[in-house]
Amino acid sequence: MRSLKRYSFKRKQKTTGLSNNWFFSKMKRKKILLSLVLLGSISVVPVVYKYKYLESQLRSKLIEVSDDISKATGLVVGEVIVEGRSKTGKSDLLRALKVSEGDNILAISMKKMKDRINKLPWVKSARIERHFPDKISLTLFERTPMARWQTNRKLKLIDEHGDIIPRVDLAKFSNLPIIIGKNAPKVASQILETLSNEPHLFKRVKSLTLVSDRRWDVQLDNQINVHLPEKNPGKAWAHLASVEQGHKIFGDQIQGIDMRLENQLIIKIERNKSSPGKVRGRNT
Repeated sequence: MRSLKRYSFKRKQKTTGLSNNWFFSKMKRKKILLSLVLLGSISVVPVVYKYKYLESQLRSKLIEVSDDISKATGLVVGEVIVEGRSKTGKSDLLRALKVSEGDNILAISMKKMKDRINKLPWVKSARIERHFPDKISLTLFERTPMARWQTNRKLKLIDEHGDIIPRVDLAKFSNLPIIIGKNAPKVASQILETLSNEPHLFKRVKSLTLVSDRRWDVQLDNQINVHLPEKNPGKAWAHLASVEQGHKIFGDQIQGIDMRLENQLIIKIERNKSSPGKVRGRNT
C-alpha cells in the first residue's frame, strides 16, 4: 500500500490580482452575489414551469394509452358487487363510488374510493377489491345504532362505540332508549347490555341518566325512576325484574325504586296516595 505521504500537493501561489482591487471590496462582493442569485432564480422559473407542463402532458398521454390498452384487453368496469349494505342509501353510495360502466379499471384509485365511502354516515369501514378483468367488489361494515343521546336539548343517534351517526332520520329510531350525561355515550354500551339481560323489563326502559360518572338512574315508560347501585347494577336489575314478575309492583302509586343500598329495594310512594312515604322491601 502506497503511503499518501509520498505525494505532495503544490501550494497555490498567492494571487494578487483582482481580489486585492478596491473594486472588489466586501460590500461590492455581497451585491454581486445577491444579483447572481436573483438572476439565477429568474432563469429557473420558466424551466420549472416548462417541466410541470411537460409532466402534465406526459401524464395525460399515459392515461390515454392506458385507456386504449384497457379497452382493447377488456380491463374496464363491467360490474360492482356490494355486500353488507343495509342502512347506507344507494344514491349516497353511488356518489361515493364515482365509477361507471366502461371505466378503466386500472386507473381507479382504490384508496380514494375507500376514503370517500368511509365518510358516509353509516359506514364504519369498507373493503374494496379489484377482480380482473372487469369486477370491483365492495364490502361494507356498517355501524349499529345503540341509543339516542340527549345533549343541549337535542337528540343525536349514537352507535355501539358512542360515536355520533350524523345525517339520519331520528324518527326511525324512536324505539331506542335515551341516554343523558356528558360522558354517557362512551360508557352506555355496558349498562345497556346489562339491562338487556332482562328483556321483558328492558323493553320498558325509556331513558338512562349517568349520575356523577359512577352509576345510572333508569326511567321506565310509566315514569318510574329506578336508582341503580354503582356496584353490581346487573344483580340489582335482575332482582327488580324477578320481583316485578312475581308481585307486579309497578302500580300507578309508585314514584320510584331505590336500589342503591346493597341487598335492599326501597319503593317510593307518591305522597297524595293512600300509602304515603317509603315502603322498604325485603332484603335480597
